[in-house]
Amino acid sequence: MIYVKKISRKIVSFVLVYFYNKKHSTKIHSLDASLKAKYGFNVLISEKTVVKSNVEIGDYSYVNRSSYIENCTIGKFCSISSGVYISPFEHDYGLITTHPIVSSQLTRKRVEIGNDVLISLNVVILEGVKIGNGAVIGAGAVVTKDVKPYEIVGGVPAKHIKYRFSSEEINCLEDLRWWEWNSTKIKKNLKFLSRDTDIIH
Repeated sequence: MIYVKKISRKIVSFVLVYFYNKKHSTKIHSLDASLKAKYGFNVLISEKTVVKSNVEIGDYSYVNRSSYIENCTIGKFCSISSGVYISPFEHDYGLITTHPIVSSQLTRKRVEIGNDVLISLNVVILEGVKIGNGAVIGAGAVVTKDVKPYEIVGGVPAKHIKYRFSSEEINCLEDLRWWEWNSTKIKKNLKFLSRDTDIIH
């Protein structure tokens, strides 16, 4: 009887996700992704990824398999790999007890991720962290503090490795805000977006 109920719930969930995708132009393949979260156009959520209801994900961003996303805002065109944990619940060791009976009542700080951010395999991003546009997080990193636009970080805890471009180029890209272009303009400028550095020359 319990088995039948589980199968019935899965079937209902599958149907709900199917019609949600049709209506909202999304590609949600996980039954663990809340349909109360806010998904932009053409967002992809792969199998076995958990997305909580307090999440917002911008247009064309995707999250690969077996990730866990909660309490965050993710911009457009972000690439999030498998095994990524964003804003997992943390135990506050500064309190008398670390048990969730106390700490779960506290207000949690939201994670804010910009646009065109690459988050590699098995990354953990702790609550309250802000990640700038164009940043890259190396595989296996634990991000405990803010990451600047177009900064590359890695390690445990994550530390600065380098910037993707010069400060002049970063300022140019921040002003350009290509992720806000419409799809037609983006397609017309794919050659430009595929270029290496020296973008402003």
